[in-house]
Amino acid sequence: MSIAHFAEIRLLHTDPRVTATLSANGKPFSEDQTRGFLDRSAEHWNRYGFGLWLVRMRERNDFVGYAGIRHTIVENADEAELAYAMRQEYWRKGFATEMSNAALKYGFETLHLEKIVAFTLPHNFASRSVMEKCGFIYQRDIVHAGLPHVLYSIDSRTFAARPRP
Repeated sequence: MSIAHFAEIRLLHTDPRVTATLSANGKPFSEDQTRGFLDRSAEHWNRYGFGLWLVRMRERNDFVGYAGIRHTIVENADEAELAYAMRQEYWRKGFATEMSNAALKYGFETLHLEKIVAFTLPHNFASRSVMEKCGFIYQRDIVHAGLPHVLYSIDSRTFAARPRP
């Protein structure tokens, strides 16, 4: 993703239903915060050769959200993180799980990562359900961005051995 996707990412970043679990304070992002997010996403792609993908519906080219694998810091350790966010109108239709499975397949089969983590706010049961459907295992409670989160992880062996969706 890059600044060229500003208008689409603003759809996510200005929807209070989405930002309730996406932003540190639960509030919509400012335009500067969206630009910073896109700048960091482009920088990640340039540095590592992978990152977040913009996701669209194949049939209509409608913007759904984003998903992918990126580096993040969890408890002072560099981790490969599964990250995703999607427009509210696509919730509860299986898209988050499908996007996540595609990102995990890429992370393990193309990037040859040994482990991928994911985390969310404890009360974000929809996101926790997506993680569990993808084979992630709850590890522990953590603090991230100054807020309580739940940390999940999956390793390459567990991913390879799980039943395929």
